[in-house]
Amino acid sequence: MSLSFTHFSFFNQVIKSCLAIALLISLSQAHAKFGCELNQGYELPEDIGFNWLCSFSNELAPAQKLSTEKYGAVNRQGIAVIPFEYDSPVEFLQSRVLVKKADKWMLINTANHKIAEFNFQEAQNFTPVGLAQFQQDDKWGYINTKGDVVIQPQFDSIVYGFGYPRLNENVSAIFELDGKQGAVNQAGKIIVPAQFDEIHQENDILFVFNDDKMGIYDYQGNMIQPVEFEPDSGFYSDERWTDENWLALYKGDKVGAIDKRGNLVVPTQFDSVDIISENTFAVSKDGKYGIYGVNNLITPLKFDYIADSLEGPTRIKLDGKWGYLDRSDSLMMVDYNEAYDFSEGLAMVGNHKQQSSQESKSTLWGYINTIGEEVIPLHYEEVSSFNEGLAAVKSNDKWGVIDFQENQVIPFEYDAISSFKYGYAIVARVNTNLVDSSSDTDEMIDGVAEYSLSEEWDDELYMDSFTSRDNSEMKFGIIDRQGSIVLPVKYDNVTQVSEGVIGVKNDDKWGFVSQQGESVISYQFDQIFPPFKNGIIQADYCYDDNENTTSCQADELNIHTLHIDKQGNIINELFSSVGVAEEVIEVEETID
Repeated sequence: MSLSFTHFSFFNQVIKSCLAIALLISLSQAHAKFGCELNQGYELPEDIGFNWLCSFSNELAPAQKLSTEKYGAVNRQGIAVIPFEYDSPVEFLQSRVLVKKADKWMLINTANHKIAEFNFQEAQNFTPVGLAQFQQDDKWGYINTKGDVVIQPQFDSIVYGFGYPRLNENVSAIFELDGKQGAVNQAGKIIVPAQFDEIHQENDILFVFNDDKMGIYDYQGNMIQPVEFEPDSGFYSDERWTDENWLALYKGDKVGAIDKRGNLVVPTQFDSVDIISENTFAVSKDGKYGIYGVNNLITPLKFDYIADSLEGPTRIKLDGKWGYLDRSDSLMMVDYNEAYDFSEGLAMVGNHKQQSSQESKSTLWGYINTIGEEVIPLHYEEVSSFNEGLAAVKSNDKWGVIDFQENQVIPFEYDAISSFKYGYAIVARVNTNLVDSSSDTDEMIDGVAEYSLSEEWDDELYMDSFTSRDNSEMKFGIIDRQGSIVLPVKYDNVTQVSEGVIGVKNDDKWGFVSQQGESVISYQFDQIFPPFKNGIIQADYCYDDNENTTSCQADELNIHTLHIDKQGNIINELFSSVGVAEEVIEVEETID
C-alpha cells in the first residue's frame, strides 16, 4: 500500500492554488468577523470611518474623522461620544484609554474626562492585562489604568509587551537593556536579568539564548535548564494525551525531551525521540528502539522500530517481523510481515506468500484483536481499517465489505471502496471509456467494464482522497452500509454525503444532487471544496484572461469564488487573479 508520487508537480500546484484561495477567503471574511456594526437602521456620518479591526468596548467603538485624520469614539447609533480631537486611536479598556493630544499624553474615561496628563515621549494603549507601556527620558516603563507608574522607565525597549494572560499562567514582558534581553513580571520585578541575546516565552517557561545555545527559566526566575542545548523550533502538541505539550531537546548530536514546564522527561542521550502515549516516548540509539517512561527505560533498546500507535497495543518491529506490545509493554505477538495500528479494536496484519518458482511475493491479509487473536483469518488480497463497524476487503481482485464477524455486507463487485463515513461509502469501477479496446473482457456491470487497475493505483489511499479521485480512471457512486445504491456508479467524481447533499462531477463540471439522486444544483462549477459547513460550501469558476474556462491548477488563472447554500443561492463571492509562479494575488471583493 504505497502512494505514487508521479503527479507531485500537479499536487504542488493544487496546494498553492488552494492556499491562495483560502487566504483570499479569510481576507474577505475578516470585516464581517472583526468589524464594528451599528444598531440596525443607523449609519456613520459620511466623513467618519471605522478601522476594519475595530470592536465595541463599553458600548463605544474607535473611529476616525477622515478629513482631519483625528480620532474619537462613537456609540452604536454612530453618534460621536468622544470628540474627534485626538492624535491616537481611542479604544477603551476597563473604561480607560491612553490617548495623545498635541504633544501631551493623557488618560481619559468614557465620559471624556481627563484623569491624568503625562509628559511621555511615546506610549501605547492598554493591553487586556491593564498595563500600557510608555517612554520617558528615552526609557520605557508601564502604567496601570489608574495612571500609576507600576514599572519605572528603565528599559531601552520593550521587545514583547504584556499581552493576553493565559489561564493559570504568569505573564512577563521581554525588555532590552544595553543590547541584552531580560524579563520582568507585572509587579515590576526583573525575573530574568538582561544578559541574553534573545528570550522567547512559550507555555509556562522562558527560553533564553546566548551564543547559539538555549536554556530555560520559569516565570519565577528559576533556571530550569542551563544554557547548553541547541535551539529548537517549538513545542509539539498531541490532543490525544492529557499532558500534550513536549519539546525535543538537543545537545550536540543527541536528543531528549522536556515537558511544557521545562522539566527533563527524557535525558539527552538518544538518537531520536518521539511521544507514543501519555508520558511515554519511543527512543533510539545506534539503530535500535526502546520505550522510555518516567525516568527510566521501560523496554531495552532492541526493536527495529516502534510506531506511534493511535489506539490499542503499541506496534513494533523486531528481527524483521512486525508485532505488538501489550499495556505492560511485554511482547504480545511478533509474527507478521506487515502490520498496522488498531482501529475499532482490530488491526490489519499480513504475511507474505510465495507465489511461484521465481519467488515473487503476495501478501494475505486479516485482522487480530487487542490480545493477539486472529479473529479474521489472513486470506484477503488487501484490506482497510475498520470504520463505523465495517471494513472494505479485497478478494479475487474485487472489493467488498465485511463486519466484525466477517459477514459479507457488500458483495465483492467493486474495483475500489472508500472508508465509511456517516453511514456512506464511495464505490468505484474502472471507466469503460478508458479500457483498451483490445481487451477480451465482455462482462459489464452498470455500464462499467470489469478491468484490472494499473499497479500504481492504491485503492484505499486514492479512494479516500478527494483530489486523487478527481484524476483517476474510475467511475464513482455511493452506497449505504446495507449495500443499497445511493448513487449509481456513473460519475467522474463524487463527494461524501454532506448535510444531505452530494457533490457530483461529469464532463469536468461539478454540480450537486440530493441523497435521492435528484439534481439540486446543475453542473456548472470548475472546482468545489467539500464538505458543506452550516449549509454553505465554496464553489469556483476558473478562467483565463480571455474569459475561457481553464484548469483550476494552471499557474496563472482568474477565479470567481462563490459561497453558496444548498439551493445554489450566492451568500458571498470573490474575484481573484492568481499567478502561482510569481505569487501575485489581486482581489476584488463583493459580500452580500
